Amino acid sequence: MNEFDLVNQARPDVPPYDPGTKAMARDQLVAAGRKRVTWRKPYTFAVAGALALAVAAATAAFLPAGTEPAPPRQNAAMPKIALMSAEQVLDRAAGAAAEELDPRDDQYVLVESQTMYTSQAFGEGGKEDRWLYRTKRKIWLRADGKRDAQGREGVLEIETLDPVAYPGWKIPKLAHDEKGSEVMPLVYCGGTGPWSKNYTALKQLPTDPEAMKAHLYKSFPATGDKQQSPEYQVWDGASELLRESYMPPAQRAALFKALGTLPGITVTEDAEDAAGRKGYGVGVVYNGERSELVIDKENYTLLGERSVVVEKKQDKAPVGSLLASTAQLSVSVSDTAPDAPVTEKEQCQPGQGG
Repeated sequence: MNEFDLVNQARPDVPPYDPGTKAMARDQLVAAGRKRVTWRKPYTFAVAGALALAVAAATAAFLPAGTEPAPPRQNAAMPKIALMSAEQVLDRAAGAAAEELDPRDDQYVLVESQTMYTSQAFGEGGKEDRWLYRTKRKIWLRADGKRDAQGREGVLEIETLDPVAYPGWKIPKLAHDEKGSEVMPLVYCGGTGPWSKNYTALKQLPTDPEAMKAHLYKSFPATGDKQQSPEYQVWDGASELLRESYMPPAQRAALFKALGTLPGITVTEDAEDAAGRKGYGVGVVYNGERSELVIDKENYTLLGERSVVVEKKQDKAPVGSLLASTAQLSVSVSDTAPDAPVTEKEQCQPGQGG
């Protein structure tokens, strides 16, 4: 049993958790015991990734030191379908030129990003609060996926920014409680499988588009949810592999080409990432939301992700509301990661590998 099984057992009445949710749950469980964490569920953010977010180094948009990034605009309008097909956009993304990396096993892939996800909290009498939780993130992932001298596979630094109102809701006072920053170790205890995102694991993925497509269908099978197509699950899993990671060029090209052949994927005009950069929104609709990868219109590198309400169903927000948004700001290689001691609770138990 892993941490996501525990989360699912705690909330058995909700749909299966998407990769964005899993990433947030992982972060929160690592931080549990250090400070109070409000339960939050980042909404489906698949064709998203990203976090999805680790290949646009050539188009990094850095903000001036000490400047807090502005929140993305929340347009109350339906995304406009573009003339280009998803296959055309993703085929160009597959061949996009970017500054490529080649980290040693003992180095770290460092990804800097900005994120916005939905937060929820329930008070006395079942009173519900919703707001949009914003952060700046830095994640150091050891290239070979093994534990370093401090017993971590990586380190996560989170700076909490000012919250944004959930469309149609007031920002509750508790939304400001977590303002600040924290550095925490990431300890996966040698866990492997389709979700592994260290550079060594990603480099072992297929480089042929058809082989990559077969790998994705096998690795991310349908969950049994009647509303969730096998293609959505594949798109969702592929997006998680891209999110806050660095995928080598050959595997990245195969992934984009494979995704471009999935049925039901469409392209919208003027999608925008969390840093305000515009691009094509390549995505799919599931459970009343359209989840998109944001692709730069000029050089076809991946900028970020977003999730927009397209059906007034379960989100309690107007159609056109932006409920999740990310932007990859940079990706690089680092020889070191910040000090973040592994606590006794976070230590791996005998037999857990790594």
